[in-house]
Amino acid sequence: MKTVFVDSSVLLSAVNSPIGGSTKLFTLTKISLITSRVILTETERNIRAKLESYHLERFFKLVGKMTIADHLSKEQLIKKAKKIIAEKDAVILAEAKEAAVDFLITLDKKHFLTDQVSNFLKPKKVLIPKMLLNKDY
Repeated sequence: MKTVFVDSSVLLSAVNSPIGGSTKLFTLTKISLITSRVILTETERNIRAKLESYHLERFFKLVGKMTIADHLSKEQLIKKAKKIIAEKDAVILAEAKEAAVDFLITLDKKHFLTDQVSNFLKPKKVLIPKMLLNKDY
């Protein structure tokens, strides 16, 4: 079974669109979805600010299908991540590096689908949902 670290862009997309690729990840039986408390907090805040109240119910339902990593990234690793990615994404990158996962799944191509991020995460891979669904890795 493959393990997948889900970032906030994918989780927010799954909450907002019940038929998109991000949502399809939650239906796959051969992967295990993992996220962090930081990502959950960020996603919930964005739902409350940008979406309708009924989206919160969907959010909690989807979160129930995930494992929540219980570690906090070390400040030293976050500092290293800040050197290669936007500061707001450094914690997510550090958490993905520390998590026992095969992939980091994101919709943020601009910041995460770079050679620097790939090298930082090796041997883990960074993918968008479509790549995982099509097994283009």
